Amino acid sequence: MSQRSRLTSSKSPGNWPARERGLEKLRLQLASQEALAPLLALALLTGACAGLVTVAFRLASEWPTKFFLSAPGHFESLAPMWRFALPVFGALVLGAVFELLRPSRRAVGVAHVLDRLHNHQAQMPLSNALLQFFAGAVTLISGHSVGREGPAVHLGAASGSWVAGKLKLPNNSARSLLGCGVAAAIAASFNTPLAGVVFAMEVVMLEYSVVGFLPVMLAAVAGSATTQLTFGSRPAFSAPAIHLNSLTELPILLLCAVVIGTLAALFIRTQRKLTPLQRRSPIMRFLAVGLVTGTLGIWVPEILGAGYDTLGLAMMGEIGFTALIVIVAAKLVATSVGSGLGIPGGVIGPSLFLGACLGGIAGGLANLWLGEFTASPGFYAMVGMAAMMAALLNAPLAALLAILELTYNPNVLFAGMMMIVTACLVCRQVFGTEGIFQETLRAQDKSGTPSWRQQMLSRVGVASVMERRFVVAPRYVGEPEARRLIERHPLWILIDLPDKPAPQILRAADLATFLERLRENRVEFEQEAIPEDIEDIDLLKLPGERHQPAALNWRSTLLEAQQQLESSGADALYIIRSQSGALDNNAAGIILPQDIDNFYRK
Repeated sequence: MSQRSRLTSSKSPGNWPARERGLEKLRLQLASQEALAPLLALALLTGACAGLVTVAFRLASEWPTKFFLSAPGHFESLAPMWRFALPVFGALVLGAVFELLRPSRRAVGVAHVLDRLHNHQAQMPLSNALLQFFAGAVTLISGHSVGREGPAVHLGAASGSWVAGKLKLPNNSARSLLGCGVAAAIAASFNTPLAGVVFAMEVVMLEYSVVGFLPVMLAAVAGSATTQLTFGSRPAFSAPAIHLNSLTELPILLLCAVVIGTLAALFIRTQRKLTPLQRRSPIMRFLAVGLVTGTLGIWVPEILGAGYDTLGLAMMGEIGFTALIVIVAAKLVATSVGSGLGIPGGVIGPSLFLGACLGGIAGGLANLWLGEFTASPGFYAMVGMAAMMAALLNAPLAALLAILELTYNPNVLFAGMMMIVTACLVCRQVFGTEGIFQETLRAQDKSGTPSWRQQMLSRVGVASVMERRFVVAPRYVGEPEARRLIERHPLWILIDLPDKPAPQILRAADLATFLERLRENRVEFEQEAIPEDIEDIDLLKLPGERHQPAALNWRSTLLEAQQQLESSGADALYIIRSQSGALDNNAAGIILPQDIDNFYRK
């Protein structure tokens, strides 16, 4: 039976069920842009779920290494043969798993999250998330030169999408919960709730609003609380409270920022060149990554794994000048090749690693040129981390706050801000690159940066804008039935046409005008010319304003409504309820193009 054939005049779909309560009422409220209170409760739930998943992923990627490493992430303790064999073996395992999957099921990482958010209304496939969990863990266990934050972002976003899907929430709320999951995942990864909030808004959601911020903040607190309960409240890195000794060091910091911006642009361009190769056989791509990483790991074991132990030493200024140069070169090659060829890991951790080592090199030069009274190389490493993360991710504020929360050292703010601005300027303006995730999507022929109008329309569900004052009627109605329809004071009449591909919409005022003229004619002719039992009224032939609508699910956003109008060629939409739950499959409202225009012109 078609969708249209289920519309009957015996019901009044112009209103939601009279027993509207519980989840039904919640879903309808969440379609509005101002539904803050229920969204906060869902954000807390999402933050807890994302935090638990992130903690589980961290345990899954660290616990197995206890059997062959002297300390978590300390791949330097392995013999050279194993430093080569481990990444190669891990690559073969990953390649074999990916070969068994369809290309659409292989997509993982932050770029996948952005694609699903902006192009698929935040609907994250569970199968991709499961792949990200286990493949990301294998990648880190086998020592590949990637970070755990990229997989954590994917898993956090999938947690938000899962909560929205289970509760059958409108798509605009699903978008918000995805952002909440991302913030909670970043907060749980580094115990940096504020950086998690700004990363979610600056990199993923691409918007700043009070209604958007508050749920994300609450989710980040929940995610951070989860990781603190599991791993304690200590900062991710132990950094001394060092500071800039003299303004004469500013030229060296500026030079360091220029180098960081240049290397970030080189990294992004390499990613853009290698990304199209991800369409090829996974096992060959991953084997190439394993060979490159394993070969470099023989000579420079510091690049293997997330490398947080090496990063901590760089922040303490305990790595020599020459060693830092070698580590940077090897890490840049291993990470860019691995990320570009699609190894299931992240680039946020490697960006901090590279920034710290580059900063340490600048600090060594400062000590050499200006004497021992300059700031410690560890200070340069801290601000270098901020500059590299900002330039690579196109997230200056998130990078600054991340370093502040990671180091608990406010002395990094002045120099950090200057270096972030310089590095971002070099990367964006001199080399013409965007953030690495946007460039990856562009290389995949996908869109990752919606317009301001698309952003605005995506925040609101159709259920909060649709016109609910309408009635459903068959094509032919008797005069008494027509008068009863008008007595309900609808604005529109949805004409049920079971034998047609779609119903039609008639303005109720036109039927009321026809009935009024009929009454006036009876009075004028003293009810002789027009008997009471006239033939049924044909609503399709009645003079008046009619529209040919297309169907749209009530969970959709205004952006989806606009896209449906454009793709179908219809001049109106009728909103149908979900097929599951208490919301039946009857029509729930009507939207015209001017309703969408009136919303964003307010």
